[in-house]
Amino acid sequence: MKKYFVVFMILALMVSVVGCGSDNDNGNDQPQPATQGGSSTDNDDEIEIRFSWWGGDGRHEATLEVIRLFEEANPNVNVIPEYTAWSGHFERVATQLTANDEADLMQINFNWFYNFSPDGERFVDLNTLEGHIDLSNWPDEIFDAVTINGKIQGVPTSVGSRVYYMNTTIYDDLGIDIPETWDDLMAAGNQIRDELGGDYYALGNIEYDASLSLMMFGYLAQMTGKDIFDENDEISYTVEELTEGFNFVQDLVDNHVIPGFHDDSSEKNHENPNWIQGRYPATYNWPSSFSRYYDNLEPEFQENVVAVPYFKLNDNQLHSGTFNKVLMAFSVSPNSDHPEIAAQLIDFMYTNEEAVVAHGLERDVPANTVAQDILAANDLLKGVEFEGQQLIEQYDDMFTFHPFYEDSVVRSTYEDLLDEFVMAEGGMSAEEAAQRLLQETNAAMAEAIADAQDFQ
Repeated sequence: MKKYFVVFMILALMVSVVGCGSDNDNGNDQPQPATQGGSSTDNDDEIEIRFSWWGGDGRHEATLEVIRLFEEANPNVNVIPEYTAWSGHFERVATQLTANDEADLMQINFNWFYNFSPDGERFVDLNTLEGHIDLSNWPDEIFDAVTINGKIQGVPTSVGSRVYYMNTTIYDDLGIDIPETWDDLMAAGNQIRDELGGDYYALGNIEYDASLSLMMFGYLAQMTGKDIFDENDEISYTVEELTEGFNFVQDLVDNHVIPGFHDDSSEKNHENPNWIQGRYPATYNWPSSFSRYYDNLEPEFQENVVAVPYFKLNDNQLHSGTFNKVLMAFSVSPNSDHPEIAAQLIDFMYTNEEAVVAHGLERDVPANTVAQDILAANDLLKGVEFEGQQLIEQYDDMFTFHPFYEDSVVRSTYEDLLDEFVMAEGGMSAEEAAQRLLQETNAAMAEAIADAQDFQ
């Protein structure tokens, strides 16, 4: 089997690199450490750094405002923004890293560290930038997921989980209580169909790949008490248990919780008209991404949006079915001529009051305690995104994603299989899907781990 990641990195050497390089300023004058809200440099040398990230329009606008404020406080610094949507950003960063032409400061998905920096050498160890960034403003334990060989690869923005966000209008109009269990949810789906017709669903706006797969794994965690992967980096569920998981997915379709493929083959995202117009009342998404969904809803529905607790299997379930991860991190390039300025920009983003207010909750509730205090003082810890973050904090048994759960090879295996299972509309048995998931995901996991070791 070809090793996808290594092959991609080799091919990346032969393609054009996106973005421009940093200025080569090799002078001996070093900028002084940043101070909250003040200038971070004492000299007039012109400094240029690049800052790359992905996100939606809200995140782009907020980050550009942070950059403007940082440049205003540091007139000799020019920050070149490089921002995209999520799609394709991994490939962009991989290409740049392979060619040693990455941005000075990068927003990195936490699992990428294990692809790009398996030995901890591909990003600056932030321990070495003491004085330019105050790491004590983040909880010590949050760095565990982004530390490799004792080297801190990046500063986590936050820790989060997917949340069920629901437009309760349909439920309110029909007098249906918000479901507490999966059985309640399926009963609601049947009632909604019977009373409103086949275009309306109990949840509806659920992606067949990323969202639905985690819903199934959450259901299996509730049923078995087991995490997705075991200590041997293999799927922890048996074929019989996975068969129950795929039967659960089919039940969601059959009971009008989510649409079948031919009922709606369009993407289940913030642009789906059924979500916008209220026929799909819910999505299962990250709080940091939900603003796009909220903003696209017709205004009459926005006041009815709430975060709802995870649906339970029953009162005797063995786990809450919740998973969390470091949502993303900011990392500094070892090829940067000005790593200290990149670190100061991170610190500024989370400790300067104007910057924190401008940034808001665009990358979820920040893990930085100074930023939390500033947001609280400015009455900004509110809204449905914040309510979702608060809701998931009630669960004390969360499993944390395996470092390779979101690896491109691994996730495409189980996500594509979920997609294929739903699209087959009964043409693939739950047992066949279970056997394939077990075999193919274990093989993909072994391949991904081996590729990372080879890359090292």
